[in-house]
Amino acid sequence: MKYIAYILVCGLLIVSWSCDDFLEEEPVSQISAKTFYEDAAAAEIGLTGVYNRFFNESCYSMIITYVQVGTDDVKQSSGFASGFKDRVELDPNLAPLGQWGNMYETIANVNFLLEEVEKLAPEEFTPNERKNEILAEGHFIRGLAYYYLYVGWGSVPLITEFPKDVNDALVAKSPREDILAQIKADLNFAANNLPDAIGSYTNDNVTSQIKGRASKWAAKAYQARLALQENDWQTALTLSDEIINSGLYPFATPWRSIFQEPYNSSESIFEQQNDFSPGFFGSGQYGWWFGFDFEWSEDAMSVFEKPDSIGATQGKDIRFDMAYTPHPWSPQYQPNKYIPPRLFQDGGIEQANFVLVRASELYMNKAEILNELDFAANKDEIVSILNMVRARSGDPDWVNAWFEGVPNGTVGIPLLDPSDYATQEEMRQAIREEKRREFMFEDVIRWVDLYRWDKDYLMEVTNSSTEDHLFFPVPPDEIIRNPNLTQNPAYQ
Repeated sequence: MKYIAYILVCGLLIVSWSCDDFLEEEPVSQISAKTFYEDAAAAEIGLTGVYNRFFNESCYSMIITYVQVGTDDVKQSSGFASGFKDRVELDPNLAPLGQWGNMYETIANVNFLLEEVEKLAPEEFTPNERKNEILAEGHFIRGLAYYYLYVGWGSVPLITEFPKDVNDALVAKSPREDILAQIKADLNFAANNLPDAIGSYTNDNVTSQIKGRASKWAAKAYQARLALQENDWQTALTLSDEIINSGLYPFATPWRSIFQEPYNSSESIFEQQNDFSPGFFGSGQYGWWFGFDFEWSEDAMSVFEKPDSIGATQGKDIRFDMAYTPHPWSPQYQPNKYIPPRLFQDGGIEQANFVLVRASELYMNKAEILNELDFAANKDEIVSILNMVRARSGDPDWVNAWFEGVPNGTVGIPLLDPSDYATQEEMRQAIREEKRREFMFEDVIRWVDLYRWDKDYLMEVTNSSTEDHLFFPVPPDEIIRNPNLTQNPAYQ
């Protein structure tokens, strides 16, 4: 990973929750947790550890893998995560659920960071406001950790202080509304205390730490996503407009530059930075797993305008042609949006960055909101937004390295005509289909959209008999360790 200092604090604060005993120890070969945060340099190291915890291959990237398996974009009849496609048959004792604990390790590291950095004087930092930035970055990562727990598990334990005693961590699940309130509070703190971009971070040819770290706009982008999930149209519109009008994240052209080296496109707001590392899978999601176990669903295939003969004739929509690829050593066609062919060589699959949030999402937010608020008055503006997105489907310089002999380029798809949409429902479907094409296989976007648009359909896709099945089971080992923790009722 490019967050090179995979560090001290991570090793010190892995959440076995035997904190009291641990803090009594006098380590021989490690820095004591009691004395680690003694100055600004240690605070920077600890913050790097927090980012590493969150972006570890067994944390964020695997949670979004499990979420995506449950969408109508992915077909997965076998393999390590196939159980998440069939929730009625999902066995908590067999399902890979370690990401719960990994997210709580992230949260524990954040909580300790916040408590210890708060004790340091601003004068310890250069510039002095750097102390508040570090605190805001911590709040941002904690907000994201709880956001992905909220999406995946719904009701989870809410822990906002580093436990002084093992019993402090043995808490029951909090209601979803309490988790949501904490996410909002953390993101609000980040939005109010972070600059446009933190100037002390580097932005070189290998790593854009500026895009790989928290910013005011990244916090606001997640706030906008949450407001949309709650159908809080006006708040979501205000936030989306604020980010768009900042002028800091113009549309990337060509579209494929968002997902190809050197990454960190103009429209990327927050992007996981990956590079060669000792680990074989790196960030995890788009490594070997995609291609062996993950395939395009027929439904996902149906929403694109495809070449007349895939792999033989010129493409139409770069968003399909770039992402529909034969796996280099298995017979399946994988949903590959992040990995150019070179990255399958020499274990390089961990190099591909992941984009967590980008400006196109804010434009699509706006299109949906304008339609819901006043279709007739906003129809022309909505279609203009959709056509901005669609216009990038044509890419004359695209070379399809996955197939031999395919003519270069994609010809593009037709722009939309406002006169073709007579009703709000027709426009609603056009917006939803375009958003699906634009963000297929990215983050948890499709899942949260389906959850708010049509839970019954999502239950059908995941073979869920109750809405509780739309959340993951609690890892059984966690219930054994914590007597106050209860299983998701769908899996009892």
